[in-house]
Amino acid sequence: MTMPRLLGAICLLSPPAIAQGPPAVVRLAPPHLATDVDAELVRSLVVRFDQPMDPGFHALCGGGPSFPRVGSPTWESERTFVIDVELEPDRVYAMDLACAESAGFRSQSGQRLPLVPWRIATKGPELPPGAAAAAVERLFAAIRTRYAYRDRLGIDWAAVEGRHREELESCRHGAALALRTAELLAPAQDVHVTVEWSGAVLPTHRRQTVGNFDPRGLRRLLPDVARTGRIGLSARTEDGIGYLLVASFAREHRDEFERVLEALRALRDCKALVLDVRPNGGGDELLARRLAAFFVEGEVVYAAHRSCDPQRDSGFGERQDRRLRGNDAPDTFAGPVAVLTGPANMSSCEAFLLMMLQAPRAVLVGATSYGSSGNPQPHALLPGLTLMLPSWQALRPDGTCFEGEGIAPHLHVPTRPEQLVEGDPVLAEALRRLRGPR
Repeated sequence: MTMPRLLGAICLLSPPAIAQGPPAVVRLAPPHLATDVDAELVRSLVVRFDQPMDPGFHALCGGGPSFPRVGSPTWESERTFVIDVELEPDRVYAMDLACAESAGFRSQSGQRLPLVPWRIATKGPELPPGAAAAAVERLFAAIRTRYAYRDRLGIDWAAVEGRHREELESCRHGAALALRTAELLAPAQDVHVTVEWSGAVLPTHRRQTVGNFDPRGLRRLLPDVARTGRIGLSARTEDGIGYLLVASFAREHRDEFERVLEALRALRDCKALVLDVRPNGGGDELLARRLAAFFVEGEVVYAAHRSCDPQRDSGFGERQDRRLRGNDAPDTFAGPVAVLTGPANMSSCEAFLLMMLQAPRAVLVGATSYGSSGNPQPHALLPGLTLMLPSWQALRPDGTCFEGEGIAPHLHVPTRPEQLVEGDPVLAEALRRLRGPR
């Protein structure tokens, strides 16, 4: 998960006479996509804006091995932000300015900076002769034969290879090759396509979605909601409707997931249930199956997929159905269920939504999911450099592919961010639906 971090600044350019509209970055130092950064010489990250900024708002977002070790930020001027930094050689650093989950940067007129990506690579040991060329050959071979969504957007990958092969083969350092590879793959607009260099995962695409969940608005509607571990919330209304939030299916949260299932068992006597997965970005589909099994009856086909197979003329193998069997009593819920959905849902959470579409008493309420699922698999390009590519096309039970489309709810509830602070229109609509006509 990306964690907002703070930065510091310096004066680099003369400001324009008049600044209109949202603020913009006019200079980054080191520049975005710089591949020859000297870790011993660079001691600060610098952001220069086109207009005076509010010093009360600033955030450099990122996390994990791809995020640099930073110090306290400073505003050197009303347009220049500087952060002290410690960089290491032969590393790729991935950061974002003004990511959605942060306070962001704001101009003095109150307008927010749009998200700005910032990726740099530091110098390291030179690659052996021919190593970059061999890695580039593996890269494009994997795209041609092992990337399930290579044709989704009509990208001419042969033309991409022709334009970029020489540039990639000329990379002298592994970090530079990793950075250039990640940038080359950005047009695929696929969050499951990533590049890993020495343990640092580089995204090739960042979701630009506005969620439809805010815990502040939720608590206004359910003031007695209680936390269930790190990934759950539960509550019970005065008229006997249960509420359960499941925020993740990630494998690392397996123990927390068990606590969520226990909370569900405690709500089995409710006359109806709201099952909220709006902040859930996926994880382990096996965990999703365990939850859905409380609501599905018998055995159902909830999804299908077809995997890449370069030996076939179509490039894909036969369709494979994915099945789920419902639980036996007492691990069942017999009442009506409203599943709250939103644009943050993707991957295994979308598989969960497909499972719940097979539950006879469930209705999906909220917004269409993000539309990205593909069972990504690793492809080694160099020692330490790995490409992750979706290996299958995820399908609905009717055989249609939902990549880039998402799973639509039965009942769509439009929301605006400001509404979600003062209340929860999605939850309110779900409760109205469960209570029925009065």
